[in-house]
Amino acid sequence: MFERISSANTFEPFGELSNIIGGIREGDTAGVIVTDQLSHAYFLHLALSNFQGNSYYLDVSSRVSPQIVSSLGGNPDMVFFGKVYSINDVFSALNYVQPGSLLIVGSLNLLNPSTEDVLNLRKIVHEKGLFAIVLVEEQALNELDLLGESRRLLLIPELYEQVLIGRINHYRGKYKLTVTVLRNYPEKLDSLGDHEIVIDEEVRKILSLGTEGQ
Repeated sequence: MFERISSANTFEPFGELSNIIGGIREGDTAGVIVTDQLSHAYFLHLALSNFQGNSYYLDVSSRVSPQIVSSLGGNPDMVFFGKVYSINDVFSALNYVQPGSLLIVGSLNLLNPSTEDVLNLRKIVHEKGLFAIVLVEEQALNELDLLGESRRLLLIPELYEQVLIGRINHYRGKYKLTVTVLRNYPEKLDSLGDHEIVIDEEVRKILSLGTEGQ
């Protein structure tokens, strides 16, 4: 039951942002809430591209692009997508997820999980030693009550080692990622609050795919 706290591997999924907030430890989960489709594509594909092993992405709709994974330096052959329509579908799919892999569950709020479901998901992530990310898009996010919104969308934010809220804005020719860190590991408590990062290179790679051949 007990494990040495010094033995866990760490994965840094989000490039420059991970330099600020740190990575995710094996068996742990990050909850990421985004407010627009570009931010969703950014967080999803950056994590899939940075992971060196097999990655599994579960969602109600397919929002992953092999072209974007490749453009960001990842290997699409190591990314597996599963379409799910209920939280029970998620649990069934987890039977096929290899230990030590990256797991991304999208649109968790649409699957209507119970508190018990979220606890069970967390237990499986720990037992399989997965690096897990729950990624939710909410365009009508109430910016005046971010703690309440994290509870509405993630159900039990206390179960997540990291809770992030991300938005991408285009201002004066620059794409800027603004992230509010609501929860983090004890050694990274200085990262709580708002951060702004210029992410032109990654966003232009994502957007350039839509203009190729024009």
